[in-house]
Amino acid sequence: MHNHFKILLLFSLSIFTSQTEGMSAIKVIEGYFNDINESRWSSVDKWYVNESAKEIKSFINNEENQEMKLGLLNIREARLVKLKELPYDYAENFLPNRYMEQYNNQNKKVFYVAVDYTVYHEDQYHINGVNYFFVVLVLEDNNWKIALTPHVPVNIIVSEGYGFGTKDEKTFDERRKKFTN
Repeated sequence: MHNHFKILLLFSLSIFTSQTEGMSAIKVIEGYFNDINESRWSSVDKWYVNESAKEIKSFINNEENQEMKLGLLNIREARLVKLKELPYDYAENFLPNRYMEQYNNQNKKVFYVAVDYTVYHEDQYHINGVNYFFVVLVLEDNNWKIALTPHVPVNIIVSEGYGFGTKDEKTFDERRKKFTN
């Protein structure tokens, strides 16, 4: 009888957690990259916090951006290869304070991701092959939403023991450098 109560309690807690946090942070990241990979541009903005969603939608709907394949529209394919949650206290050292301070009272999570891109034209934010960056999520209206996807000094992340340990990760900053002005 006692074990039945424990199972019921755990089941109830998991339902409560899923109701209060909507989709898990990982499911949000997976859904976001899946929509990009499938070129479902009309769905991409729904993964972002309300403030950014409007800007993303406007950017994606801009015909000139579409023709020139700018920003996210530069991505032909985006396959999420790996992800890992980093301690927020560590990751916040690489986040723009002026942007993040608006989320001070919200739950935040930072994931370090490896995403295999095929792009129309390479630039400092999108190179063919695996790209490494953060996906920062905040809890907004009980749902995890993407606040930003900043590029970070991958060599520092690796040297401080937070990397994935892959060869291409160790050379990512160098490979990206040729596209910076």
